[in-house]
Amino acid sequence: AWQLGLFSGSPGLGWLHAKLLFVVALSGYHGFMVAKSKAMAAGERPLSERQLRMWGEAPGVLLAVIVILVIVKPF
Repeated sequence: AWQLGLFSGSPGLGWLHAKLLFVVALSGYHGFMVAKSKAMAAGERPLSERQLRMWGEAPGVLLAVIVILVIVKPF
């Protein structure tokens, strides 16, 4: 949070804000999957097999976007 305030007026750091947004999204994904894994440990089936496979791809996609933003710094 302090980085957003510190760098809010700096030109050319839009990529950093985008990266931080994706990092927060990755943290939210982690919390979502922890909740689903606890439900599955309790014997529930909150997601189908197909949904689990699709959600399993999310961290890889987010990580790829984060790495591309850091290397390319498009804006």
